[in-house]
This record gives sequence, C-alpha cells and structure tokens, in this order.
Amino acid sequence: MFGKGQKAPDSKSTEEAGHEAGPCTAPPVGDMAVDTLAGVLRSMAEFALEQDATDIPTFRVTAEAWAKHVTLATSPPGAHEDDLRTRKGRREWEGVRRFVRDYCQSSAKRVSDVTTDLRQVIWVFIRNLSQAFTDDEDIDGRVRLQLGRLEQLVEANSTADLKREVMDAVGMLKATLTERSARQQKQMQLLGTQVQTLGSELESARRDSETDPLTRISNRKAFDEYLARSVEIYRAFATPMSMLVLDIDCFKTVNDNNGHITGDDVLREVADSVVKVFLRKNDFVARLGGDEFAIVLRETGARDATSLAERVLGRIRALRIPTSNDQVLQVTVSIGLAEIQPNDDEKSWFERADKCLYAAKQDGRDRLSTTPPSANDTSVT
Repeated sequence: MFGKGQKAPDSKSTEEAGHEAGPCTAPPVGDMAVDTLAGVLRSMAEFALEQDATDIPTFRVTAEAWAKHVTLATSPPGAHEDDLRTRKGRREWEGVRRFVRDYCQSSAKRVSDVTTDLRQVIWVFIRNLSQAFTDDEDIDGRVRLQLGRLEQLVEANSTADLKREVMDAVGMLKATLTERSARQQKQMQLLGTQVQTLGSELESARRDSETDPLTRISNRKAFDEYLARSVEIYRAFATPMSMLVLDIDCFKTVNDNNGHITGDDVLREVADSVVKVFLRKNDFVARLGGDEFAIVLRETGARDATSLAERVLGRIRALRIPTSNDQVLQVTVSIGLAEIQPNDDEKSWFERADKCLYAAKQDGRDRLSTTPPSANDTSVT
C-alpha cells in the first residue's frame, strides 16, 4: 500500500496540519491514507460484531494496537518491542490486511451461524405443528369411527350391545384425550426450550444494538425510543420530567494532545461518573455520540434535576485520568437542563435542553445552564 520506511505522521490531527499548511495546501496523501486506515480500524473496534474465535473486548484492544501501529509505526500486535530496531519504521501491511480479512470472515460466520439457528428453530416449530395436525387427524378419525358404530347400535335398538359400545367409546375417548395431552405437553416443552434459547440470543442481540460499545451505556437508538415513551407518559399522567444534555469541554483538544486511547478513557470515566449519580430505575443515561451524553429523569422536576446535575459537575471535576505520556488529565463538562412542558414533543424538549447546553458553553463551560441563550447571541467560547 505504502512505501517502506515511511515517516510516522505528526501527532497533530490532519485537520490541524491542513490549517497550518495554508488554505490551499492539502496534507500529504500518504498521511491522509494512514489516518483513514487507522480510523477504519478504530471504527471496526467501536462497532465490532461477535466472533467465535475471540471476545469483543480482546478484539477492540487488538484493533487499537493495529491502528497505533499504522499511525506511529509501533510494533504490531504479537511482535516483540525489540523488533522496532530492525523494522525501522516499516509497517506490517500484510498483517493489517490479514487482521481485517480474518475479522470479516469470523464475524460473517457468526452471523451465518445465528441465522442458521434461527431457521432451525422455525423449521422445528413448523414440523411439530404439522405433526400435531397429522396426529390430531388420526385421533379424530378414530373418534368418528367409534361414533359411527354408536349411531348404528342406536338405530338397531340393541340395548346390551349399545351399553357395551358406549363403555368402549368412553374408554377410548379418555385414552385419546390422555394421549393427546401428553403429546402436546411434550411438544410444548421442546418448543419452549428452543424458543427460550432463541429468545435469550435475540435479547442479547437487542441489548447489544442499544448499547454504546465504548462506554457500555445506552446509545442514541435507545435514547430516542426512551425519550418517545417518556413524552407519551407525560401526556398521559402529567408527571414532571427533566432532561440533561452533557458535553465534555474541549474534548477535541484532549484527543489531539493525548491521542484517541486517552480520549476513549475520558469517555468511559465520564460515563461511569454520570451513571453513579443516577441510580434510580427510571433514570436513563445514554451516549448520543462523540462526547455528548443525555439523561432523562422521569418524576423529577427542574429543582431536583439541578441538584443532581451539580453532583455530576463535582464528580467529573474530581476525576484524575492518567495519559499515555505519564501525566494526569483533568476534565470538565457543560450541562444544559430543561423540564418538559405541556406543549413539548421529543424534538422540542431535546432542543431546549441542547440550547441550554449551548448557553453553558457560552458562559465559560464547566457549569450548568437552565436558560437558553438569547436569540442574537451566537458566539461560542
């Protein structure tokens, strides 16, 4: 892909390099390609699918190591650090290709296996249902035959034969019902076990689809669904609700100065700090994307929500996050708060909270705002 001995890109972002080179000068194509490949590897890690050969956390660590190898020419995963002297900045492009190919093959196999299991459960259900119909038709045929014989005896006016045949019919019907009940219970147990297994797999997949892979809290999809349900509950019962929208201050600078690994650590630490404040079952915390989070608080007015938001600010101010260059990083957040109003829908409620976040940043960051900025104030510090 690229020539051997290529110089590792400068630690500054491609965007910054472009600005420093002048408005008409693009960054070197090689640097852009390397940064793009590293971004692809990190995206693979963030949205990793399940594989049979390795678990997702291990895969993410390996993908990040490959991304670091591509950008900084560090030793590739599995290689010894002493190899740096002999490699002299060369990248293991074949190893990168093999890593991506193996992931695609393994994740595709996993999806195929899950799909096959689903088809098998459906086929067993159809087969058992078909067999049940067949068995029932056989039993119904025997019952009809017995009833036909009874009809003949009634017409023949033979009391003794009729009594004997009635007793035989009663015994046959009891045996038939017992047989049918036992067979249906067995089929239901079999289907129940298979459906329970499939349900567990589907529930796990649903949770994964609604969970942010980096912070392990809810993602934007889950937030949108919870927000819509919350608005419906408010319209039905008019219980107070509040929303917080939170943004990490100067997060781009954190990434640019300390790297994406430290940036990911910051996101995880902030998410963990926020979750520890909101412990009720109805407190919903989600990462909306990038460095933005949202919290929906049912049965909570603006006054109580303000107290909780101040606790979040304090917890995050107290964080001390180690960086890759043996320093300690402190971060702050800005928060916008809005209580739901009678005329709100999901969009208007969120927009009011988001505007309050904007106001908090205008006022100097590291603070809470419950008042949106004025219409003619468009500056952001």
